Amino acid sequence: MSSYIPEDVLRNVLEAANIRQVVGEYVPLKKSGRNWIGLCPFHPDKDPSFSVSEEKQIFHCFGCGEGGDVFKFLMKMQGMSFVEAVKALANRYGIIIPERPRSSLDQKRHMETEELVSLNLAAAGFYHKNLLHSSGGSDARAYLERRGLKSDIISRFRLGWANDRWDGLINHLKTEGLSLDKAEKAGLLVSRESGKGCYDRFRGRIIFPILDRSGKAVALGGRILKDGHPKYLNSPETPVYNKSRVLYGLSQNKGAIRQAGRGYVVEGYMDLLALAQSDIDQVVATLGTALTEDHVKQLRGLCKDWILVFDGDAAGVKAALRALPFFYKLNLRVKVLNLPAEDDPDSFVGREGKDSWEALVDTAGSGLDFAIQQGLASYGKDPEGRFRTTEDVLSILQPVSDPVRKSLLLGHVAQKLGVREESLWERLNAGNSSTIVPNIRKRYGLSAEVKNRKGPENRAEAKLISFLLGHPQYMKTFLDAGLDLWIEVPSLRELWMAMSHLYSMSGNLNLSDLYDQLEPVPELRTLAMRLSADFAPFEDMEEKILSDLKKYCEDRRNKVLRWNVLEQIKAPAEVVDDEDLLRQILQLR
Repeated sequence: MSSYIPEDVLRNVLEAANIRQVVGEYVPLKKSGRNWIGLCPFHPDKDPSFSVSEEKQIFHCFGCGEGGDVFKFLMKMQGMSFVEAVKALANRYGIIIPERPRSSLDQKRHMETEELVSLNLAAAGFYHKNLLHSSGGSDARAYLERRGLKSDIISRFRLGWANDRWDGLINHLKTEGLSLDKAEKAGLLVSRESGKGCYDRFRGRIIFPILDRSGKAVALGGRILKDGHPKYLNSPETPVYNKSRVLYGLSQNKGAIRQAGRGYVVEGYMDLLALAQSDIDQVVATLGTALTEDHVKQLRGLCKDWILVFDGDAAGVKAALRALPFFYKLNLRVKVLNLPAEDDPDSFVGREGKDSWEALVDTAGSGLDFAIQQGLASYGKDPEGRFRTTEDVLSILQPVSDPVRKSLLLGHVAQKLGVREESLWERLNAGNSSTIVPNIRKRYGLSAEVKNRKGPENRAEAKLISFLLGHPQYMKTFLDAGLDLWIEVPSLRELWMAMSHLYSMSGNLNLSDLYDQLEPVPELRTLAMRLSADFAPFEDMEEKILSDLKKYCEDRRNKVLRWNVLEQIKAPAEVVDDEDLLRQILQLR
C-alpha cells in the first residue's frame, strides 16, 4: 500500500479514534475534572503529570513536555512512523485507506522493494531449515550449542546455516521459481568476474537474518565457522538495506526495551544473542559499522536511558566515544559499561551469568565521565593532557541544545578537569566574556539585603509569572532569556512549563486555554488563577528594570550562574550577592 494517506481519511481516523481508550491500554488513567491523568510513560514519573483530554483528543505531560494527538502517542510509545501509526488505528477502527494511483516509476520501485524483501525472507527460511535439518548443519548446531544458544533463541531470531557450496541458494531459488537477477540485487548472490552467471554470497557461514524496525527481512549476516576471511560478512547495501539505519535485534527486542525503560547497545550478533539467552532482552546491536545519528534517532523512540557495551579494546573505546555526541544531541541519557579488557558481553555473561552482568551494569558511568577518563588515560593528566581531553569532551557537548542540561554538564566537566566554567562557555561560543552582572544595584538604589517573604506567591519568581500571565507579549523575551534556568519553586516551575508549552503550540498565552490545560492538576490551575489576578501594571522604571533583567538572565544563562547549582559549583560570595540582586530586581514593586 502506498504511504500516501488522503486528508479526509486522516480526519476519519482521528474522529474515530478515542485517545483515552488508546492511551488507557498503556497508561492507567483516572478521571480528574474534564480530563484524565496518570503517570507519564515517557519519563520517570512519581506524581501524575500526564494528562489526556478526551474533549480535545490530545495528551500532554507537564513533567517532560511531551504532547500531541493519538498519532503522536503511538509513534512515541511503539516507535512507529506517522504512516504506521495511522495504519494501525485505521485497521483498529475498520477504516480503509485507499490506494493512491502510483506513477509507473513508483510502481516499479514498490514492486522491487517487495521482491527484494521476499527474496531475503525466502533465503532466511532456506538457511534456517538447513541449520535445523541438514546434515551439513551439524557443525553449526554443535557450535551454537557450545556457545550456549538454545532452540528457543535460534527460532526466535531465525538463525540459519549456509552450506559450504557455491550454488546452494541458487538451486533453491531456481526450484522456487524466484529471480536470480533480483537475488543478486538483494545481495544474496554475486556475479562471477567472467560475467557469466553468479554464486552464493554466503558459504560455510551461520546466518543471521537482519530485520528492519517493522520486521521486514532486509539483509543477512553471516559468521564463518571454519577458517576464512572475513569473520563476519553482511549483505551489501541495497534499495532496502542501509547499514547506517538498521540495528540488529531492534524489531524483536523493542517491546522489552520499552518495558525495561533502558536499553543496551552492543557490537555484534553473538553479544546480543548471548544476552538474550540469559533473559536480557533490552538489547540492540550494530552491524559491523559505527553507531550513527540515524541509529540513535530510532533508539530515542523507545526509551531515554541507554548503556553502550562495546568491547574493552581500543576499537571498542573508540566506537563508544564516537557515538556519544549523538546521544547528547538527541537529549538521551547515556552510560558506558567498562568490560574487562579481555571480555565482550558474550564472553562475560556466558562465564559470569545474569546476576554478575546486572551488578556490573550498576557500575556503568556516564558517557561524559567515560570520555574524561579515556582522555586523561590517553593524553595524560598534565596541563596539555587535560587541555586535549577538554577539547574532546567539548566536541561531545557541542550539540546539546537544552541550556539547563548543557550548563549542568559543563559544570561537571569544569570540576573534573579543574577548568574555569566560564572558559568552557567561551570555548563553546555560548556567550561573550564581558562582565556577568550589570551594575544596576547602584542605578536603581537597591539595597544589599533581600526581603524574606512567605509563600511561593510572594517570591520573585511568582511576581514574574504573575506579570507574564497579564502580559503574554513578554513570553518570548523570557523564553529566549532562559527563565527556566533558575525558577526554584516546583509548582511555579511546573506552571511555567505549562505556559511555555501552550505559548509554543499556539503562539499566544490565552488564560482560558491555560486553565483548560491545567484542569487535570487542580493545584496548578488554582495557582495560575491566583497569580493572574495578582499582577500589577509596570511603571516606567519597572519597564527599564525589565529590560535590564532580560540582559541579566541572558548573561546568567551563558555563564551558568544557576541558583540551584550554586553549592555544587562552589560559587564565590560575589555570585551569591548577584543572586540577591536578581531577587531584589524581581520584587517588581
